[in-house]
Amino acid sequence: MKKQIVFRLILALTLVSVFLITGCGNSSDEDKKDDQESSEPTVYVKTKKLHPQSFTDNIFVLGVAKALYEANLSSDEGGRIKTFVKDKGSYVKKGEVVLIIDNEVLKANLDAAFAQYERAESTYVRQEKVYKEKVTSELTYLNSKFERDAAKANYELMKARYERTFIKAPFSGTVDMKYAEIGETVLPGAPIVSMVSMNKIKIEAGVPENYVNDVKQGTKVNVVLKDLNNAKYTSKISYIGQTISADNRTFPVEVILDNSDRKIKPELSAKLFIERENYDSVFVVPAETVTETDLGPALFVEKDGRAKMRLIEIISRSENEIAIKSGVKKGENLITVGFQNLINDEKVTVLE
Repeated sequence: MKKQIVFRLILALTLVSVFLITGCGNSSDEDKKDDQESSEPTVYVKTKKLHPQSFTDNIFVLGVAKALYEANLSSDEGGRIKTFVKDKGSYVKKGEVVLIIDNEVLKANLDAAFAQYERAESTYVRQEKVYKEKVTSELTYLNSKFERDAAKANYELMKARYERTFIKAPFSGTVDMKYAEIGETVLPGAPIVSMVSMNKIKIEAGVPENYVNDVKQGTKVNVVLKDLNNAKYTSKISYIGQTISADNRTFPVEVILDNSDRKIKPELSAKLFIERENYDSVFVVPAETVTETDLGPALFVEKDGRAKMRLIEIISRSENEIAIKSGVKKGENLITVGFQNLINDEKVTVLE
């Protein structure tokens, strides 16, 4: 009897021990699992919700400002500079005199040629009258006519030479530079002053040849001048070159800008955004959030505390933005900060 009681006690103690050991083992495994989850590293990120928006696909090129008209004024006659009617920096209307070349000798020759012409004209008129009255011969009459015509031609030649000593503005603009001063002798054709027209400015740029079918005369262009506090102008393509440069594989274009306030100076750098196509509803993301992978361009979105890689199809790239055709959905949380070293399904914590 006593042996049976002892046996039952030992059995009971054994069962209790097994139960305690098993229970402790299960608890330890669960704690270990919780510890592992809590110890998994997390990446802190920032996000923004994706919403479709309008987007303009632009061709971005660099250009330079040029005066719409510019010219070096010179003298066909040459000679000593007599005076400057308009000095450097002066505004000149088209046809106004800018400077005068010494013309005293030409003026004297002009006066002499005019006197000879008047005398020849008077002689011709008298000879014509008497010839009609058949008082003089035809030869005498014709000689007077030829002398009159020669004197007239000489007078007109001297008049033209004299007038060329008055150097006039070929267009309305500003005297920009002077290359000689009063009293200096200049050769025929040597530049004396330069003029620029500043009321309008043209922007010259080269467009890569792969856009030759996308750029047409009249295409809208947005121009940004960084050195003028990023001043923005809207215009259209006014000129497209017909040849492609063999050096850089671009074709030239020009854009005319109003410059009545004279703020734009020649040789200023400009950014040109030539409109290629407009989209009404696409996803636009910062260009830096898109990375290139072996599978193609991708970005990361946050979902349930995890980073999810999305392969995307790109419509267009601009200077700082990328328009996406597919790969993401409205309302998804695009990871904008902390995406650089993420891997798919990595744990993330969103910072507010």
